[in-house]
Amino acid sequence: MGLTTICDRRIRVTHPILARLLAEKPFLKVIAGIENFNAAEIQTVAQAAQGQASSIDLSVHPESIAWVKAHTDLTVFVSSLSPAELEASLEWGTDFVELGNFAPIYERGALISPEMVMEWTHDLTARIQGRVPVCVTVPGVLGLEEQIELARQLEAAGADLLQIENITGDISHVAPIRAAVNIPVMVSGKLHAGNVQAAVATGAEGIGIGAAIRAGADLDGMKAVLAEISSQMHANILR
Repeated sequence: MGLTTICDRRIRVTHPILARLLAEKPFLKVIAGIENFNAAEIQTVAQAAQGQASSIDLSVHPESIAWVKAHTDLTVFVSSLSPAELEASLEWGTDFVELGNFAPIYERGALISPEMVMEWTHDLTARIQGRVPVCVTVPGVLGLEEQIELARQLEAAGADLLQIENITGDISHVAPIRAAVNIPVMVSGKLHAGNVQAAVATGAEGIGIGAAIRAGADLDGMKAVLAEISSQMHANILR
């Protein structure tokens, strides 16, 4: 793999799985939840995502990873704060390992530093050894300059994709972080049909949405939410 031109910039595409995702700009990742281990709920989210999104983000839950791989054609991200758990998930068919998101840390009131993220990233890339692509979340609680510098360090450490957090609802930080690196970025957090056009306008190569979709409650409701999100995303692209 190598440099690929996507819209306004050339980015480094490091793995065929990543190249497949980037065929859709931006790609949509449906987030089932890093702490969601409810197999029935995860299956419903996956069924809703099938045909309306290109990827899904799961917890380290062997049964659910295997089920989604067997019953959908979604690219499967698996998220955890444990590099060891992420490595173990490859056995069940994981396509993309993701360090983060960091909501569990924030909810405990704990602190997270760039040094912690870099330590986990070095551990993860050493374990994965390029078998699947690696996504790392840039903590949204950091200042903009800290996020930019960390993004550069993560790229140098071997991250294939960066996830930028929308914590406050202000996503003005996405574009400068994206401009600072040569790998694709995605934005996630607090996104829904009402603001997804603004997320697309940042230029991010991927969009991650979870809570707004799961709020659909059942399969039909989630499909309806996804249809509206997709409509808004494409409306922005066509302008």
